[in-house]
Amino acid sequence: LQALYDAVTAEQGRIDAVVSTDGDSDRPLLLGVDGDTVRFFGGDLVGMVTAEYLGADAVVVPISCNDASDRGPLADRVEPKTRIGSPFVIAGMEAALAEGKRAVCGWEANGGILTGSDIVKAGKTLTALPTRDAELPIVAVLSAARAQGVPLIRLFAQLPERYSRAALLKNFPRAVSLKIVQQFSPSHPAIRTAVFPAEGIMALDEHQNLVDIKPEDLDAFRETLSEVFTRSLGFSGITAIDYTDGVRVYFENGEVAHLRPSGNADELRIYAVADSQERADTIAALAVAEPEGILRKLEQS
Repeated sequence: LQALYDAVTAEQGRIDAVVSTDGDSDRPLLLGVDGDTVRFFGGDLVGMVTAEYLGADAVVVPISCNDASDRGPLADRVEPKTRIGSPFVIAGMEAALAEGKRAVCGWEANGGILTGSDIVKAGKTLTALPTRDAELPIVAVLSAARAQGVPLIRLFAQLPERYSRAALLKNFPRAVSLKIVQQFSPSHPAIRTAVFPAEGIMALDEHQNLVDIKPEDLDAFRETLSEVFTRSLGFSGITAIDYTDGVRVYFENGEVAHLRPSGNADELRIYAVADSQERADTIAALAVAEPEGILRKLEQS
């Protein structure tokens, strides 16, 4: 892509962006220009810019998405996070519409915008399309940059500084992946989140209501996870564990490590979120390192 950019600028002069889609056009590829270097923007960041440009009053995203959406202008518009996959995002959009929201959209971490309602902008109506689409986010992001009179780099710089990285181990037996998740998951089916405040332990359901259980098991999960997500590797104390889809671990310093088996392959995935790209990359690398990375240690346990 850098070579493509270099060749085009040598022939045509300065350009503002490089765009493309995947083969079936449900995921966008979008790069801005920083000096003479192209920079990639992840699908969930593209979704945030698109939702803001469309004026969405409800946003539905899977639990694996970059959580910058919870820290910026969209924070009060983010609906409860869903499991990973378009069907769950669509169900979340339908729930938002049932609650009276009028301009509803969603996306997945690797890109593609879904609109759950018709959206009106500048007197024109964009008809609902509750399936992943790559063309809308490309047009919306370029339009947003033009409307503000800023290059794409500066447009995305307006988002909260949260960075993500995903990685995986292939040929990882799915049965083992499921056992790892089960090892750290409560038996009570209603529990969506375990929270570890300074004093006491709380179990919450999907509506953030308290679930009455004995906290000992949840504390044991935290202690065991702390033995692999260690302070020597740069991790701080664990403040919460989310069970929406897999095991998503939250740390005191705001970092996130999310473990999830692949839905259809022998793969175990890690989604990392941090305040710098370097740290997000490091968390993902520590998880999939061979032969003694975090995921392998969990496999051994």
